[in-house]
This record gives sequence, structure tokens and C-alpha cells, in this order.
Amino acid sequence: MYDWNALWHEREAYRTGYDIHHDDVNELAGALQARLIHPAAAGQVAVYEDENRYILAGHDGGLQLLEVMKHGLFDITLRFVSEDEGQGVALPYVEIHVDNLATEEQAVWRAETRVDDEGRIWVGKRTLDENVLPAMPFDELSFTDNAEFREELARVWHEDLPQLRPLIEAWFHHGGEIGAVNEPAHYGDAERVQQMCDRYAEIVRREQAQLSRMFSDDELRLIAGVIAGIHFDSAASCRGVWLAVEARIIEDELDQQHQIDADALLSKMKGLSYAQEVALIEALSPLN
Repeated sequence: MYDWNALWHEREAYRTGYDIHHDDVNELAGALQARLIHPAAAGQVAVYEDENRYILAGHDGGLQLLEVMKHGLFDITLRFVSEDEGQGVALPYVEIHVDNLATEEQAVWRAETRVDDEGRIWVGKRTLDENVLPAMPFDELSFTDNAEFREELARVWHEDLPQLRPLIEAWFHHGGEIGAVNEPAHYGDAERVQQMCDRYAEIVRREQAQLSRMFSDDELRLIAGVIAGIHFDSAASCRGVWLAVEARIIEDELDQQHQIDADALLSKMKGLSYAQEVALIEALSPLN
């Protein structure tokens, strides 16, 4: 579910000592009044859960506990969508996806993107130059008024969204085809190439973070097994990975081997954007 040990080390400053005279961190359910959901192996932490929080227990000069509120484990993913994904929003548009695996909540905000006669980029009713966060109520989320969530939402808008400006401008300046830019001089410029590689890496990183929450470990293992021997020689070949997965499920009954719901897996894969499929290939294919 989560990389519990990473959480334990990342939030070291928030750990507290606890005076329970018990050496086994897997035997604290009664004292903590919480349910053990992840027993500790050697060198790892035990994880307990109640309605609102996770409690991580480990030894570091004595028993230490780390409380992690479930409402604080949200992830925000920003996307510029330039291909029709059947959402009923005019292309192109910006999408902000909020996901909280701990509380099992998801919400999406979408806004049409345009460039006016003065060259200003509009996202919904705001321009990027205004630096003003639009109304994004996310009323369906139980933590919509959480200060930490609102601060992160503002950071995504003010810091991450402006980084998409070149991508948005390219879409409008080249007839709705981001890939239509044909300026060889750019590709001969080492600094420009590095900039493009950095942006590509960041896009892949963000998409992979979302994919890790979308698919189970067994589903990812199945997909990895299918695409392990596929050569993705061109950009276009990365589209439609689900077709290869479906074929192998039919031929080899991989869903039975991995004990997964084939229909649910294929449904999720069919809904992936091109960027998400590329990120999936980058993560799972040794021959990408």
C-alpha cells in the first residue's frame, strides 16, 4: 500500500518515544487500541490502523511511534490533456487529480485551456499571469478544508502549472499537435535537449506515482511480464498496451495465474492517457 519504511524515515522529526515495556512491536494492538495491518519484519516497522490514522512502531534507541493522519496522505497530480479522453471537456484542458488511498477518496477538477489574442494563457477563468488560485472546492473530499491540502493545491497551481506553459503554447501554435514542432536547431542545442529530457523525466515521475496507486502489485507484475519482450521502437508503438495484455490473458490465462480480475485490469488500462502508458512502459519494460 505505502512504503512504510520510507514514511518512517521521511518523518523522523515527528516520531515520539513511548513508554511501553514490550520488545515486540507486533504486539501493541491492545496498548494502542488499533489494529495491526502490517507486521514488522527484521529492520522494518509495524503499522497499526484506527479510523483516522496509521501508527508506525519501531525501535530506535527505544520504542518510537509515528502517527500519520489518513487525511494527510493525499496526492495531487497535474496534467495537461491534449487528447480526447471522453470527459466532455473541450481540448485542451488542465486536469488536477486528487487521490487519497488511505481514505479511499478521489476527485478531479478540469478546466478548458486557451490562449487569447494577447498571448495570455487562460485556465478556466484565470490566466497564468494572474497568479490567483481559482475556486476548486473539491466538496466531495472529506479533507477539502484541511490547511495542508489547500497549501499543496496552491503550490501546484502557482509553481507546477506555469512549468506547463511551453507545452500549452506549443499545442496552440502548431494547430493542436504538440509533436508538430519542427525546429531542428532546438535539438542541436545541448541545453535545450537537457531541458526537454528533464521535463520528460518529471512527467514520467508524476504519472508513475499515480499509476502505483491505480494498479495493484499483482496487476503490475502481470503487465511487466507481458511487455518484457516487446520492443517499443517508436513513440506511436507505446499506445494501446492493453491490447497486448488482453491477448496474453486470453491465450495464457494470466489473470488466473496472478489471481486478478481481468475485466477490471483491462478497464483501467483502456482509460490510460498516452503519457500514462509511456510512464508504465518506462517503469516496467527493460527494453523500452
